[in-house]
Amino acid sequence: MKENSIFFKGILGGLQVHIDPHMDLDVLKEKLKEKLVTSKNFFQDTYVNLVFTGRDFQDKEKQDLRDFVAQLINIGKVDFYNPVEKEEEKKEKLVSGTDEGMTKFYKGTVRNGQRIDYQGNIIVMGDVNPGAEIVAAGNIIVLGNLRGMAHAGVNGDMDSVVIALRLQPTQLRIGNIITRSPEDEVEKPDYPEIAYIKGDNLFIEPYIPGKIKY
Repeated sequence: MKENSIFFKGILGGLQVHIDPHMDLDVLKEKLKEKLVTSKNFFQDTYVNLVFTGRDFQDKEKQDLRDFVAQLINIGKVDFYNPVEKEEEKKEKLVSGTDEGMTKFYKGTVRNGQRIDYQGNIIVMGDVNPGAEIVAAGNIIVLGNLRGMAHAGVNGDMDSVVIALRLQPTQLRIGNIITRSPEDEVEKPDYPEIAYIKGDNLFIEPYIPGKIKY
């Protein structure tokens, strides 16, 4: 078996596990156990989020992996993302997964010093560069890299969300909750993410259309 048939990448709050699409589930569990057991001290006293990518899992396999991992570490969330989708299909799902309403579309890159402000949803069909600002009364969707400032629910709507193909903002706000990027550079995953409010906390997790839990 190739050495790169499975590899791990640290992401914010956990690990991304990329596997060969033809890997046997038992082999995956064996290699996963090796990694998690050797890293157990590192994950001690914290809940670890795992994201599996590289293949399409059946529901039974997903539950099997969740149960298996739960025996090894304090597990937080276990998500599964199939990267085989074409980029255009990803974008269509991002747009169709949000509530309808007044929406402003911006085509192109939002550059340093630019600000887009709208009393509704904002969809950016491009990147948002550092120094750029996106402010919306509703949801914010970026079909590209979000590396500037984003403020959704500016009028106090805590049900608003921020979604991006690559979510790495310098500052992120939803309603009156604010968070900033960590000072230490964190490698970002290669799948869309959603930011939302639950209780008084802002959560970021892989975006799966139709399965938002906010």
